[in-house]
Parts: sequence; structure tokens; C-alpha cells
Amino acid sequence: MDTYSGFAVGKPIQISLTEDLANTSLAEFNRSRNMDTVISRVWKESSIFGRAYFYVYGDNGEIRVTNTSPLNTFVIYDDTVAHKPLYAVRYSTVGMGLQKRITLYSDKFIYEISEKNAGMGQKKANPFDLIPIVEVVENDERLGLIENVITLIDEVDKAISEKSNDVAYFADAYLKVLGALLTDEQLKNLRDKRVINMKSAETEDDTPESLEVDFLSKPNADGTQENLLNRVIDNIYQMSMIVNLNDKDFGNSTGVALEMKYKPMLSLATLKSRLFSESLKRMYQVVFASNLIKNVGEKAWKDLDISFQYDLPHDVLSEVQTAQALASLGVSTETWLKVISVVNDPKQEEDKMLNEQKQQFKNNLEMIASGNIKPDGEVNDNGPRREE
Repeated sequence: MDTYSGFAVGKPIQISLTEDLANTSLAEFNRSRNMDTVISRVWKESSIFGRAYFYVYGDNGEIRVTNTSPLNTFVIYDDTVAHKPLYAVRYSTVGMGLQKRITLYSDKFIYEISEKNAGMGQKKANPFDLIPIVEVVENDERLGLIENVITLIDEVDKAISEKSNDVAYFADAYLKVLGALLTDEQLKNLRDKRVINMKSAETEDDTPESLEVDFLSKPNADGTQENLLNRVIDNIYQMSMIVNLNDKDFGNSTGVALEMKYKPMLSLATLKSRLFSESLKRMYQVVFASNLIKNVGEKAWKDLDISFQYDLPHDVLSEVQTAQALASLGVSTETWLKVISVVNDPKQEEDKMLNEQKQQFKNNLEMIASGNIKPDGEVNDNGPRREE
């Protein structure tokens, strides 16, 4: 699960707006609210449970976003084709009597309900005019990644448990002595001195018997167990479509081979990212509805540009060459900057490049005005350099 989450959202998702001032305010909001961490938590929870939730709330005149557990949260939708959310519910148990406390959210009101009070409980206005809990689904069926492989995971646990039992068995193996009757004193010496030295007959007149001393042992199934473990573990990664980073052949693969190994997980993450992007926009719709984000209007969520930065093995040199080729074709700066994986935010990077160009142009003008250089680049004979 950590491998999948790190691959998909280990690198921060690029979330930007077209308008410069609005984009700057959005970037500041994301940094101050640690949105990268919140997004990674929601992504991981949805992968485990098949669904997860963003929760937007107010705190001392500021808007904050966190994740709420799918174990005590759910959303109620209508039965139309629009599948519009009607209510969201969060519940918990409080007190020694483990009484239920329920919070019901609608687009207009928030209800605080408890077992002590009958009816809908206390009601207060919803400041967002939108349901502040937004559901994120892993897929249309709301099935987590482990749903298809949970029986295989149980099989791995069982096989490892059996191997542990075998280790304990060999540590407690019984000593077998045939052909001699040992006294209590002899048994004590065997345990204390760990030396076996005996004869098969007590006197020379007794008929000697064949003496056999060894440990009782059961058939060794270690090879079968190892084959089973290897087969089951391979099937877990294949059925879950997650790449096995511990594969011994993984490090020796070429660039094309690595890309093919990542292909199933990339396809899985790409399909989920579409649903995830829709949920992100609905979450920002609630955030922007507060009108507390400077320079960002209520409808700005429609213009959000969301781009996932999957943690694929990258050849930065090839990326730079591709970016140069796109730039020579007249492609916009923001577009060819997206090709370079080391650029986290193409929009901000473009702004930095423009600011650096403006500053360089300003410095050149100051040099010309000071008389140190002429507009054609020649040194001014009457300037300070000439005096030196």
C-alpha cells in the first residue's frame, strides 16, 4: 500500500490556477495547510477501504482541511442519474456508557444528535452552503486494493506461521535412545553434560543389542513451503497490479523494461486519478465558497489544473531534450516545463523565469545608464574602466 501511495502522491500533486494572483494565494493556502500530507492520507485510506473523505471546517476565521476516517463517516446520495450528495454523517461513541454522538451535514444546516436527545438535536447554519465532507472513491465499486488479494495475504501469514512452528519443533526435538534403558541419573547427565556415552548391555553376560541414539524428526517441508510462499507473493503483486520493488531482477532492468514493469500500476493510478481529481475539485469548491482565500473567487474551482507527478524512473537528460524540442516548436513555456520531472510547479517556475529575465533586463539598462557599456556592447572609453 505504501508503494502505491508513494508512487502516485509521493511527489506533490500540481494544483494551479491560470490567474497569477489567484495561483499565488492557492499555493500559499496549500503550503500553510499541509495539503500534500492531507492528500496522501486520503489517497492511502481510499486504497485500503475503497473510500475516504476530505473534511473542510472553519477554525478561528480560517479554513482548514483534514481527512476523516471511513470507519465512522459516510455520505448519502440521491437515486437519480446525477448521484447528488444529500447528506454526510460522522458518528462516534462518547462517555463510559459508549453513547452514540452523530453529526449530520446538509447543504444548509449542521445537526448535532445524541442518544440523550430525541429528534434532530441541535441545529446550526452551514457556513459553506455546501456539504463540507467530500467522498473519494477508489473505483466505482468502492473496493480497496486488498479486496482481491486478502485471501492470498492470509495464505502467506499461514505459511510463515507453519515455518515458525517448524523452527520451534526442531528446537524442542526429543532424543531417541533404542537398545538401552536409561536411569534417571543418566538422563540428568545427558541434559547437564550434553554427552552421550553408553553401552547396550549392563553386564558382559547380557546379550548385547544394537544401540541407536538420535533425535525424533518429522519430514522437512521447507522446500515446499518456500515454493508456496514465492508463488503466492508473486500472485499478490500480479493481482493487485502493484510493482514488486524487492524483485531481485528489478535493479538490473533496462529503462524500457522498468517502464513496462510500472505499466500496470501506472494504469491503475491513472484511472483512480480521474475520480480523485473530481473529488479534489469538489473539496476546493467548499474551500473557495468561504471567500476567505484572497484573490480567489467562488467559481475558481472550475479552472483548477490538477496534474499528478507519478514517481516513475526518469531520464532527466531525455526530458530536457524533449522540453527543448517542444520549446523550439513554439509550445508554451508552462507546457514544456511540465515535461521536466524536477519541476514541481510549472506555473511558478514560469513566473520565476519571467522575473529573472525582467531583473536581468533591468540590470542591463542600469549598466547602460551608468556609462560602463554602450548599447552595442562596446566599452565606453570615458567610463570608469578607461580611467583605470
